[in-house]
Amino acid sequence: MTNHSSATDEIRERASTYALGLLDGPETLEFEEHLGDCAVCRSEVRAFREVTGELAYLAPTVRPAPRLKRELLRKVRFEHLLVRADEGAWEQTPFPGVELRHLFVDEVTGAVTSLLRAAAGAFYPAHRHGGLEHVYVIDGDMIFNDHTLNTGDYEVSAGSSHHSSITTETGCLALIIHNKADKVLLS
Repeated sequence: MTNHSSATDEIRERASTYALGLLDGPETLEFEEHLGDCAVCRSEVRAFREVTGELAYLAPTVRPAPRLKRELLRKVRFEHLLVRADEGAWEQTPFPGVELRHLFVDEVTGAVTSLLRAAAGAFYPAHRHGGLEHVYVIDGDMIFNDHTLNTGDYEVSAGSSHHSSITTETGCLALIIHNKADKVLLS
């Protein structure tokens, strides 16, 4: 691949396919190597990632009937929960390179405790908090528009506040307590 002076249909197609995580292994590696040297392609990927991130949140929320909800909540009441290191699965988010492993979901308050794992260069779009958001970086870095959290750093954000888009230079593993009511901000 060569560097480009402007975006073409071929570049847009490759960038969109990459942003959706649809390239196979060798194609992904080749394109990621190319991204290191091509500002035009990096810009196209960034634009497509913002759009693909927003698409995931356009599906309507389906709420159960009140009687069903009460019954479900009755079944999930608990006194104690223990999650072992080998329990639970990592789930790919709609954002390439960002995975979540949910440890606990409080169906009454909407609070969710999760591990977040992001590959170097991964992108998570701007979002508004539906409740308190706690972030503790276990390893790596999280870059916001005005600050960076590094290994061992902790931040709490109020409900109804928002974060700009987030990325990571080295990749990261973080413990986050967030809320099911969080919303990605549409541009």
